[in-house]
Amino acid sequence: MSSESPTPPGTPHNELVELTQLLTPRKSPGRVRQICLDIQARGNEAAEAHSAMKRKLVDVTNQLGNAPAPRKRRHRHARANEAPDDVVNPNTLEERVRLAGRHHAIEYGLYLHIDTAQLFATPLNPNFNEDTEFDTEESRIQGQLGDVILALPEDARDISIRKHEWLAKCFDDGLSGMLGSIHTRIRGNGLVNILKNVKFFEPSADPPEISVKLDDFDSSASRFNAFAARIGYQAATRDVDAFYSPLKAEIIYEKYNGTPDVDKVFRGAAPLSIAASILRGPSGPKGLLKGESKLPCANCFQRKYRIKHTTPGLIVNSNVLAIWLFSADTTLVATGDQTNIDYHLLSVTFMRQISEGLRDGADWTKELFRYWDGLLFPNADDSLGELPSANRRAVRAEVEAMDALFKAATASRASPRALSPSRTPPHQCHQPRSPTPPPLALRSHQVLPSRRVRRSHLRPLALSPALKTLAAAEDAPRDVGDRFLVNVYRLQACMRSIAK
Repeated sequence: MSSESPTPPGTPHNELVELTQLLTPRKSPGRVRQICLDIQARGNEAAEAHSAMKRKLVDVTNQLGNAPAPRKRRHRHARANEAPDDVVNPNTLEERVRLAGRHHAIEYGLYLHIDTAQLFATPLNPNFNEDTEFDTEESRIQGQLGDVILALPEDARDISIRKHEWLAKCFDDGLSGMLGSIHTRIRGNGLVNILKNVKFFEPSADPPEISVKLDDFDSSASRFNAFAARIGYQAATRDVDAFYSPLKAEIIYEKYNGTPDVDKVFRGAAPLSIAASILRGPSGPKGLLKGESKLPCANCFQRKYRIKHTTPGLIVNSNVLAIWLFSADTTLVATGDQTNIDYHLLSVTFMRQISEGLRDGADWTKELFRYWDGLLFPNADDSLGELPSANRRAVRAEVEAMDALFKAATASRASPRALSPSRTPPHQCHQPRSPTPPPLALRSHQVLPSRRVRRSHLRPLALSPALKTLAAAEDAPRDVGDRFLVNVYRLQACMRSIAK
């Protein structure tokens, strides 16, 4: 038996086989002639069909040869091709703006209030008041615009540049790409180390604190069954549909026994561990709550974006991400695809509470930043909690002693000409000078400029015009390093005066 598959019935080959089987000695000569004519006709038809197929093959081959080469697929992030001709080095600018979008998702906000292109085309309002930022939609947009502009490179901040749509697309690529990276990090290779730090309060258990099982993250349904109550799920009643209450979300509290506590809110182990995982890599949460936090590696986000202390945006984003991480939602978008939680609204609500607390000097807000910096940035030099580390407190005491020494030397050696009314600062002619109040840092974009100033002071005694003005007016900068440089600058001026 042949190993080949049989020829389907109705094909020319099968018909020819059947005709040849009819040629038997018993057939009459006329019947034999008729069968031979049929065989000849079938053969002619097969030859003609074969020739037609060969001609068709040649035609198709010629068409393929004359067809244009397929276009190479453009990379998703190749936005520089859309830049105007007057933009200098658009490829580099594209990369820097995309990195700014990624930075925004870490330290500023996970979501934008309006479309990115619309936000970039919005001019800054010179009359914007940060105290009323959360009162209206327009003021919220202005506040976020300030964050975005600060995150952008300096040569892309002016509206004449940032109004172009291609630049907004670059920023949006970075922002959305960072959300994808965060999703992969905290629900992927970083999840194990995050969960090691998280414990839930269960009064009926012994001990009352229970650990989290990794198996509960296998699916959306398993997360809902295990953690819905931990992120504030409130079952439906006769009058109200089911919803999620952030006030009762245990996951954002340091300790939660069923009663909301403003002194414990935003201090949960999960938000802190998520922040460490994003900033320092999957192993970042190891030892975090024991004061043994892992030092950031060279290529992690913390070093790439020079994040040196806790900002309001970092706290807000981490707490929102903690609720999302333990939710049934499958994608990191503004509104949960399974729970319908409005994560964008949560971000705005949390940011308003923290910003207003900072503005009013609330003790719970200061303690919040001290708590975060104590665990994440124990050596922070610019904490919003205003609690420097032990070695920096000692340095500050030494600097204050130097202040007194230099002021005494300046007062005893000053010439009459130096104290004449024409050379006396205006504020000293009319009334005694009052201490300069500390700047009110509501948002991270009010802290970052001071970091840039300090980096420019790495050159010895290369004072900026602002510090020179402070030195001439005998004002004391708030930053310890700036005060030291100003004091040395004054001492040199005093020594030059004595030499003359």
